[in-house]
Amino acid sequence: MRFLPLLSVSLIPLIAHAEQLTVTPYRPTVSNPAELSALRHLEVEFGAQSNQPGMETERNSLPFLLKYPFADQWGLLVGGEAWIKSRNPDETISGFGNTSVLLKHYYPISETLAVGFEAGVVLPSARPSLGQGRTDYLGNLIVSQDISDLRIDVNAGVTRRGFKEEDLDQYRYNWAIAASHPITERWGIAGEFSGVLTKQQKPTSQFLASLNYLMTPQLMLDFGGTVGMTTITDNYTAFAGFSYLIAP
Repeated sequence: MRFLPLLSVSLIPLIAHAEQLTVTPYRPTVSNPAELSALRHLEVEFGAQSNQPGMETERNSLPFLLKYPFADQWGLLVGGEAWIKSRNPDETISGFGNTSVLLKHYYPISETLAVGFEAGVVLPSARPSLGQGRTDYLGNLIVSQDISDLRIDVNAGVTRRGFKEEDLDQYRYNWAIAASHPITERWGIAGEFSGVLTKQQKPTSQFLASLNYLMTPQLMLDFGGTVGMTTITDNYTAFAGFSYLIAP
């Protein structure tokens, strides 16, 4: 899954008084919502993820994301994997993952429609066997639409890899379409299709399903899994985590 990312702001509607700050979760979907979190407040996302691959390598990780909107409609996102354990029949490797730094712009079009744009880099902070070894550059366009209680988030992005493999294109195109809906005031459900397209390689795609629970206005828990839809996609992934807004 992408650094993280990734996740959707409207996994369930956040019901609170107008003056009360509320969490804006991006976890656990691959797609992000157009919205930013609370202005000039740090929001932390953290989780655990276990991938059972279709190939030979098993990968477990602890993804994280720090979000800080420093101005109206502008925010900074810093994420990655705090720990990775990669295991195949020949060896087991563990360590810190790559680090992403993104600038995000949010633009509301109406009360129910908004767009967002993310641009930045993925820094090679992981050891070569766990990361790409060079700086990647990426951009992501987001469209978020509310239809009554249903939220739709559509993401389309491109990554230019810093390291060019022989006979492979440096550009990778990712897409994701997520839908979320409340079950109760605290419980919500989400589903998502996502994938990656690269020239000279077979595409990857997966389906994600998750449940989330709003423990407090500032804390949301999530858990769920993915199922691979192509032969080179992970067979399945299980994950759990939280989004927490640090507010007085």
